[in-house]
Amino acid sequence: MLGIKLSEIATFLAVAEAGSINGAARRLNLTQPAVTRQVQRLEAELGLVLLDRRSKPPVLTAAGRDAIEQCRRILDAVDDLKALGSGDSGTAGRLRLGFAHGVVDLAVTRPIDDLRTAFPMVALQIGSGWTGELIDQVRDGALDAAVVLIDQDDQPPQDLQAVRVGTEPVWIVAAAHATPAGLILNDTGGDAAHPLPVEALMKASWVLNPEGCGYHMVIQRHLERMGGRLKVAAEVLGPDIQLSLIARGVGLGLVPGRRVAQSAAASDLRQLNVEGLNLSLAVWVLRSSLSSRLSPAIDHLAASLAILWSEPAGNAGADTVADADA
Repeated sequence: MLGIKLSEIATFLAVAEAGSINGAARRLNLTQPAVTRQVQRLEAELGLVLLDRRSKPPVLTAAGRDAIEQCRRILDAVDDLKALGSGDSGTAGRLRLGFAHGVVDLAVTRPIDDLRTAFPMVALQIGSGWTGELIDQVRDGALDAAVVLIDQDDQPPQDLQAVRVGTEPVWIVAAAHATPAGLILNDTGGDAAHPLPVEALMKASWVLNPEGCGYHMVIQRHLERMGGRLKVAAEVLGPDIQLSLIARGVGLGLVPGRRVAQSAAASDLRQLNVEGLNLSLAVWVLRSSLSSRLSPAIDHLAASLAILWSEPAGNAGADTVADADA
């Protein structure tokens, strides 16, 4: 029998998931030489070269890519054995979850607390990323499930199990006391009583997440359909900084209504109502067929998220978000 250690398998997976020896060392709280030695011992036991060290950082070889799923299954099986040894017949193991940047702050709240209470033997590993990245990670088995944002006109990939848990209303927001550069207001103010014509957005500048974000993509598509072009004043990851810039008149923003109402800058923001433009994204929970042993926990999370998204997005009122119309 091969003298392979579980720590060597876990270290190899950490390198594969982090994309570098350095990243794996930080994740595992080990030195870089220690990570390198463990991977080298695993390679020696298997008689395979898992990392191509001619690249900087090293990249997975074909054998390394093939080994990833087998290594994950070994660690998952060990988690199952530990659960049996504890005398707990319930769902147990490591649940790897990914959340789209646009929903992570909302989703990693009460639903996660409920999940931990219902499944105390499940250890959570939580990360965030762009929807496209998360889909690839679920497909490759790097994640057991992901909560993603998808345009309402699109559907999730057919090779993944998917359940829709809600719709995230997205607001076009502007500074309450200034007109952003390029915005054509004419004699309308963009409130509920006097909505802006959609053409008014054609020359406006925007403060958005970087490319890859569902919000960025949805407004870009709408402008292109009208023959326009997206003009980005600032790309910023994170709604708090975005809303601060928007409140100072740097540009328009596309932000979940819930985050606008909760923002410290809410009193300096207003929602723009635009004729015939309803920008919302569907919230989906995606999972791989490889995550069946953790299905009860994923089902529970999906149900909790559905409850969260069934609640009103919240409207801070005229004294908080000027001209808001949820």
